[in-house]
Amino acid sequence: PYELPETIPEAFTVVARQAAERVAMQIKQGDRYQPYTYGELARQVQGLAASLIELGVQPGDRVAILAETRPEWAIVYLSIVTVGAIAVPLDIQMAEEEIALILPDSASRIVFASARTSPLVKNLPPDVRVVNMDFAMEAHQLACDELVAQGLQKERVDVGVKLDDVASLLYTSGTTKRPKGVLLTHRNFVSNAKALMSSGLAGPEDNFLVMLPLHHAYPFMTAFLVPLLLGARMTFLQSLKGPDLLQCLRETQITMLVGVPQVFAMIRRAIFEELGRRPPWVRVMAPTLLALSGLTRQHTGWNMGRTLFAPVHRRFGESLRLLCSGGAKLDPQVAKDLTRLGFTIREGYGLTETAPVVSFTPLDGPKTGSVGRPMSNVEVRIVNPDEQGIGEVAVSGPNVMKGYDRDPAATAEAIRHGWFHTGDLGYLDRDGYLFLTGRAKELIVTTGGKNIIPDELEAQYQRSPAIAELCLMGIQREGEEGESLHAAVVPNFDYLKAQKIHDGPSYIKNELARIALTLPPYKRIMGVSIITEPLPRTRLGKIQRHLVAALVESGRSRRQQKLVLSKADQELLATETARDVLATLALLLPPRKEINPGDHLDLDLGLDSLKRVELLASLEKQFGPLPESLAAEVVTVRELIEKLNVLEHARPEAAEPHRPWREILEIPPPRAVTKALLAVPGLQDRVATTLAMALMEGAFRIAFGLRVKGQEHVPEQGPFLLAANHLSYLDPFVLLSAVPRSVSARLFALGWEPYFRSSFGTWVARVGHVIPVGRETPMLTVLRASAAVLRAGKGLLVFPEGQRSIDGRLLPFKKGIGVLACELGVPVVPVSIKGSYEAWPTQAKGPRPAKITVRFGNSITVTSAMITQWIANGEDPHEASADLIREAVADLYANGAQA
Repeated sequence: PYELPETIPEAFTVVARQAAERVAMQIKQGDRYQPYTYGELARQVQGLAASLIELGVQPGDRVAILAETRPEWAIVYLSIVTVGAIAVPLDIQMAEEEIALILPDSASRIVFASARTSPLVKNLPPDVRVVNMDFAMEAHQLACDELVAQGLQKERVDVGVKLDDVASLLYTSGTTKRPKGVLLTHRNFVSNAKALMSSGLAGPEDNFLVMLPLHHAYPFMTAFLVPLLLGARMTFLQSLKGPDLLQCLRETQITMLVGVPQVFAMIRRAIFEELGRRPPWVRVMAPTLLALSGLTRQHTGWNMGRTLFAPVHRRFGESLRLLCSGGAKLDPQVAKDLTRLGFTIREGYGLTETAPVVSFTPLDGPKTGSVGRPMSNVEVRIVNPDEQGIGEVAVSGPNVMKGYDRDPAATAEAIRHGWFHTGDLGYLDRDGYLFLTGRAKELIVTTGGKNIIPDELEAQYQRSPAIAELCLMGIQREGEEGESLHAAVVPNFDYLKAQKIHDGPSYIKNELARIALTLPPYKRIMGVSIITEPLPRTRLGKIQRHLVAALVESGRSRRQQKLVLSKADQELLATETARDVLATLALLLPPRKEINPGDHLDLDLGLDSLKRVELLASLEKQFGPLPESLAAEVVTVRELIEKLNVLEHARPEAAEPHRPWREILEIPPPRAVTKALLAVPGLQDRVATTLAMALMEGAFRIAFGLRVKGQEHVPEQGPFLLAANHLSYLDPFVLLSAVPRSVSARLFALGWEPYFRSSFGTWVARVGHVIPVGRETPMLTVLRASAAVLRAGKGLLVFPEGQRSIDGRLLPFKKGIGVLACELGVPVVPVSIKGSYEAWPTQAKGPRPAKITVRFGNSITVTSAMITQWIANGEDPHEASADLIREAVADLYANGAQA
């Protein structure tokens, strides 16, 4: 490679002369692959270059390319640089409005388009010529193949291109702001290509799969320029569908797969899903074989994974030699699993401004989590490192850009004293390997002065299967210095539906809180926004954080802003069932809330689990009895209407569209639930319960110095609610030990159903008066069971926060406590638990010594006068009563803290 000339057209000419008969490019057309030899490629490049000169294109002029990845793209690019002009590759996924802004900014005189992209350039100024790679679709357009044919009749083009002449004007992906134009010279590109070629990663015998958009510097270098200058083969694939990818890999014997992390994550997921469908013995053996393969390869270098998982490699093509990842950070787990499966995957790092590769992982020395060593002609240093050696990554070398197009101020800010400041944070280890930790501009500084790197933390929170995508950002709150950690979350709707999760947002927030228990307090999410569509990303998979922040700020998705109903949805909304459903929903939603068929019941319309209960009960009044599972089976308004159409229930005469809560709670729960709740325990169970309560109370008084105050406020007779704050796993047992012995015998509690599935757990639930509540338990059943307990004159213990506090602070109360208090009129006893968080913190694996105090406050009874006043004030009585009870618990807790 060092013997090649230093400019792209001169280097290509040398390679094309030496490898004239070798296939340079191929693409599938029908059932066969259309080949282009290096000789044919050079001939077409010369023909088009001659026609460009005939059209008046001069050295330094700009010529745009707006077309999908295909051989003609390569021909056009090489022709542009052959005449000394500047190629301006553009993203075909840009909107017409964006193109209308960028094209004038680039000052392009000619635009090469295709049949697919021609509509995007139909309204350009008359002085901008359009050349179509397929055929002239408009009278003013030119046809590329005709220009090639005409140019072949002219003299050979021989323009003296210089090393520091600009070859490409590339626009950055815009992950944080509007894209900037990057000027990259022939020296930038060729020096970077030579460094990659000299690393021994590939050779002339390789076949590169070209599937990523070539307007981006990473695939342009690794999947186009490097194979071109090696004299290797490029196979173009315009479909990213799994079956098409696999077929191409096998048919053409691809050896080099250049992709982004999302591609390799997809491959890993497909392989593991296939393993999950294999016979039981295969599923049992797979983890052991993977571990054995990984250890063997790590310590001996022997890749036994290709043998152990030979069927996988046959499916992907046994010629596949190397997977190259770039464009974004590769998940270490994806790299680890693919390596154990027998694949060889290496990761690189670079930026558009560095043409683009800065570092690449060597074949013989990978390090997990590293993006490799700097290229042989590139220097990397860490600017202003902290005590851990982490600082901004700066790059120097012949690959660093000439500058930003017509923006000397931005150029001077980026390139200082010959070093390009990348804006990325990272460190170099003792072996010279580069590790990236995040973006300097994306760094979140908390109110406590702690620094959070979003990329690292996002991987932690995305461990929940209920989360499809997650983006962390810092939100400035009024009156506070620093930023609060906020998450934009795209739910995994398939998972939520399959698991019959009733309240998606609440479940996701609980999942985030659960994961937060394993993290330091300053890394805990303080706010969540649910996004109903995929997060905006660049073509190479990087999250566009400024667009995510805009979505969070606006509180709605881009798709919702420009909703156009399909014909099928219009017909669905015209049905009688749809009209009744929409009328019922309108009574549960704020006035003027627009309802669309694609709206998610919880995410878009804000129907929490209690609102879903009201919806189901009201629909039952119109459509007749409905399965309790309906609330969990439907996700969108469309699904609800379609499900009701299928059920075809008879409609009661003169049915009202809305059923009040009092009427909902009057209906008893299923007979089996009622029998289990109100069954009279036998003598053995009563003795066991009494003994267990005595032992538990003694244990808490001895181990935790349990102190109880205000026991006299707990009613000795009649129904009542105990509403307590929730700090740890100990809380239910603490309260059972704290109430008077006469009360504990008639006190029921809600408990997490998975803990009571065993025979022993079932017995505990029975004698301990536990109402098991699980993920699949309909909220309607829970509320009706609770009402049945209270109507039977019993007591009910609830933790209205719905989850344990992750930091000891009191969380908002769920509306369910307010529904029971308002509709049943039973007294509510506020309870404060102090010290159980210290006795068993959320992040601890077990309890530790600490003093625990329980305080019972004066009972609260919600009266009809209070409800009338709340309604007059425009408040929801259920929410207002829940807030009232929370204030009472908070006052007790504050008094306990002062004491």
